Amino acid sequence: MKIKLFQKTVALLVSSTVALFSCSDTNGSTSEREVSRASGTYILTELNVAPPQDIDGDGVISVNLISELNCISGILFLRPDGTYELNLTGVEVTSITNGRFFFSCGTPRNSDSTWNIQNGSVTLFADVTTTPYKLADNQLTRIVGEDLPGIQSVVYVKQ
Repeated sequence: MKIKLFQKTVALLVSSTVALFSCSDTNGSTSEREVSRASGTYILTELNVAPPQDIDGDGVISVNLISELNCISGILFLRPDGTYELNLTGVEVTSITNGRFFFSCGTPRNSDSTWNIQNGSVTLFADVTTTPYKLADNQLTRIVGEDLPGIQSVVYVKQ
């Protein structure tokens, strides 16, 4: 009887210890591995709109405004300490008439704040706004989903 009680106690201790050390982080905190994987320098490679546009007048339409306006650029530094720096020159889109739009280079802006990652979702915090991105391989993608005069998606690629 004492042997069976001892065996049950050992089995319970072993299973509790295994469960304790094998569980993933359940309190929502970010793991060091996720932070390390996401940290780095990212370059803006896509600023996508719909429908496709021929802003530069070369006869080739594109959904990616970066191939149409050479002033668009962005570099994002995700630091391991949970801070980031973003240097961005975007685009201003103005509705004209009859589904036509005017595109111009935006004002360069720099921002510094904090970021976090949880389950492959990177969130940039700035003042009272949050900007979510999905991290897949070495690419950060933000789906905005707006039709013109808005943006469909934004893509940064890790260097």
